[in-house]
Amino acid sequence: MNKVLIGIALGGVCIVLLAFIIIAFVSMTSKKLVCKSNEGNITIMYNDKKIKGYTASGFTYDLDGQQKYAEQVGIDAYLDEFSSWFSSNTTGSCTR
Repeated sequence: MNKVLIGIALGGVCIVLLAFIIIAFVSMTSKKLVCKSNEGNITIMYNDKKIKGYTASGFTYDLDGQQKYAEQVGIDAYLDEFSSWFSSNTTGSCTR
C-alpha cells in the first residue's frame, strides 16, 4: 500500500513538473503583448503566425476563440485590435 501511494505521489509531481516546463518553454520562446491596468493584467504570448498562450489576472480570455480569430485577421491586426480594445475599455495600455 505504501509503495502505491509513493508511486501516485511521484506521478503527480512529475505531471506538475512537466506542465511547469512546458509553460516556461512557451513563455521564453514567445513574443509578448503585455497589457496592464487597474482592473487587471493580461499577457498574450504569440509568434509570427498565431497566439501560443496567455496569462491573466482580473480578466477572462477565450484562448481557442481568440486563436481562431487571430488566424482569420492576421496576428499583427489582431494584436493592434486587442491593444485598442484594452485601452478603450480599461484604465491601462499594452506594450509589445
